[in-house]
Amino acid sequence: MTRELSARKIVRTLSLGAVSYLALSLESSGDLQQAFAQTNLPPVTVDAPKPRARQSVQRSQSTRASRGQRSVAAAAPRQAAPVPYVVPSTGTLGTVPPAYAGGQVASGGSLGLLGNRGVMNTPFNQTSYTAELIQNQQARTIRDVLANDPSVRAIQAAGGGADGLFIRGFYYDSGDYGLNGLYGIAPYYSTGANFVERVEVLKGPSALLNGMTAGGTGVASGGAVGGSVNLITKHAPDVDITQLTATYVSKSQFGENIDVSRRYGEHKEWGVRLNSTYSNGNTPWNRQNDEFGNAVLGLDYRGERVRAAVDIGYQADNLSSPLRFFNVPTTTTVIPPPPKAGLNFQVPWAYYAPTDFFTTARGEVDVTDWITAYGAFGYHDSNINYAYPSPNISNVAPGALTSPPGVSQLGGLWSRPFAGKETFETLAGEAGVRATADTGPVNHALNVNYSINERTYNQNVWTRSNSALADLIFWNLYTEPTSIAKPNFSTLSASQSTGVSLSSVGVSDTMSILDKRVQFTLGVRRQTAGTEVTNFLTPASSRPERDTSVWSPAYAVLVKPVENVALYANYIEGLQTPVVVSGAFANVGTVFPPAQTKQAEVGMKIDAGRFTTTLSVFDISQPSIISVASGVTATQQLNGRQRNRGAELNVFGEITPDIRVLGGVALIDGVQEKTQGGINDGKSAVGVPVVNVNMGAEWDTPFVRGLTLTGRVIYTGSQYVNVTNTLTLPEWTRVDIGARYTFTSPWNGKPIVVRANIENVGNKAYWASAYSGVITLGAPRTYLVSTTFNF
Repeated sequence: MTRELSARKIVRTLSLGAVSYLALSLESSGDLQQAFAQTNLPPVTVDAPKPRARQSVQRSQSTRASRGQRSVAAAAPRQAAPVPYVVPSTGTLGTVPPAYAGGQVASGGSLGLLGNRGVMNTPFNQTSYTAELIQNQQARTIRDVLANDPSVRAIQAAGGGADGLFIRGFYYDSGDYGLNGLYGIAPYYSTGANFVERVEVLKGPSALLNGMTAGGTGVASGGAVGGSVNLITKHAPDVDITQLTATYVSKSQFGENIDVSRRYGEHKEWGVRLNSTYSNGNTPWNRQNDEFGNAVLGLDYRGERVRAAVDIGYQADNLSSPLRFFNVPTTTTVIPPPPKAGLNFQVPWAYYAPTDFFTTARGEVDVTDWITAYGAFGYHDSNINYAYPSPNISNVAPGALTSPPGVSQLGGLWSRPFAGKETFETLAGEAGVRATADTGPVNHALNVNYSINERTYNQNVWTRSNSALADLIFWNLYTEPTSIAKPNFSTLSASQSTGVSLSSVGVSDTMSILDKRVQFTLGVRRQTAGTEVTNFLTPASSRPERDTSVWSPAYAVLVKPVENVALYANYIEGLQTPVVVSGAFANVGTVFPPAQTKQAEVGMKIDAGRFTTTLSVFDISQPSIISVASGVTATQQLNGRQRNRGAELNVFGEITPDIRVLGGVALIDGVQEKTQGGINDGKSAVGVPVVNVNMGAEWDTPFVRGLTLTGRVIYTGSQYVNVTNTLTLPEWTRVDIGARYTFTSPWNGKPIVVRANIENVGNKAYWASAYSGVITLGAPRTYLVSTTFNF
């Protein structure tokens, strides 16, 4: 297949550049610094109680090495030269909140408008997963990292090349992931985990904190109403890193990861870090090959009052044959059992080939010791070419759509294949000021922020002919369709361009007393959103840009009755793209404002020093468009509603110095409250399991020095497939195990880490999730092996 730029060429070129750069840096520096782990970052106080004068400070290294290397004696890393500044509480660049005990999650995270906050000073439920966890679990994409979170469920097919999610039971589009605080800039379909320092998962809406997201094509946004994901890229720490990791994934996929990092300047002001990955081969699915690669360059500067960071990345994926979701028509009365684990139901000529170029730039200036001005810009260009059928479940013998007239046969499938090309171009930016001030006994953390986000989406789809029925193919779920010939996709069946333009202004004030024992946050964002559609095949369906605005308030309170206990409550909203009424409705042309999803939440956090437990209870109501009345008086109204209420229990940290745990339980009651005609009022929401459990543990064995054993259990309760609640997916449980062994290299005295993991040990076949009329399969047993060398 001809492509403009292949993953192989890009990654090989940049990998050769990395080797050349490494050789030059070694020659100039004269000595090689110890690379303990890619997560050895300098700690920072993310919640300084008061501004203070700058002073020359030696930044200390992390107090613990990577869990994979903690038991190995190795030469201590050379200390970086003193850095003559301290990152103030109003700043976010220059470092990230340090890892919490156990190294799997961070002690804090970024909250957009509010800046960086420690876990115990955050009036929301947020988990920030570290690069150490990513490497030890051999996560390939962000989807693998989020398998640790009970509030998150992947809803797109494993082996399908896309990472759409449910967070707290609401849809979160794969194109809405944030990159360094700019949403929609991360790779659109799936993001490689190799260049990510933190995966920050904020549960609940976040309109005040981050503004609204563009969402998919920009016209029918699901919005970040149940939660959001922000990715923080890797930058150079104070110790040099030269790391090569060889990887293997079943059935025969081999690859490599490269991580090279250096700091330069009298006080190590300038940082350079290159991360790249490349893999190719057969996946755990039958007849599937995946060629994946990326290269991301991170540059940063940290001066006395100025900090800046720039990231430039390219990622490409060539997946064949991609697994797609299954459409469940309203005529379907039975969900067939899943096929044998690893069976590939896709036709052999199907392919899925996205490419992404992305960049972010962020800078901060400390105007005074208590005022920081900042700005950021991001650009993302995403292209995808594809050809495949998306199967419909009919449970009828091949040749018919329904029974009658077809003969009943469990697992019967039909589809109209198509080929397409889609492009997404996204621009994002923000600018603002953070300041602290004291008014008597009250400390104020003030924030003002302006943000923009624009996305243009272009789509062209080709079919074999203009006749949908003539184009249909038929096969069965339990028989791989290797004999179905590829059609000649010569007829242009869809051609459109859509756009969304978002802008907003947000302000907030966090007032605290008694050394931050009592905190109250009050804020509001004025959001303006506009959408437009140009349909080149059916011009009558086009519409010019229409925009509208809405106020979105939020408030939160946090109280610490004792130092290690925090009680909090919040009210915050999420926003969805405005809808313009079209078609034959009586109110055609009406522009609905951004739909306001509303959340109320209360919670408690207990930090026992090296082990933290959090408990939250939430109530989220999401509005939707429904039709009212019928005939010539029929209108569309923003009156529909889904309400999800639930509780989350999360744990992380060390039970003992040798035993670490991570995971929790999510209980969610999703209900349809206002449906079209009221016929489904009170029924359960689609794709929302009542119980989700994710629990993992690590144990550093006493009988073999350097050996760590790991295990994880993932449980998902049963879930409804359709709004009428007549079809369900059964509950499922997945068990993962693993081990890693660290020993000292005989040739340079530095750690070598060997990791082995097995996901879905029992090779269980199961339906993983349901969403908006579709269902998806879970992945079969997967073997992962890697060896990390430090130079």
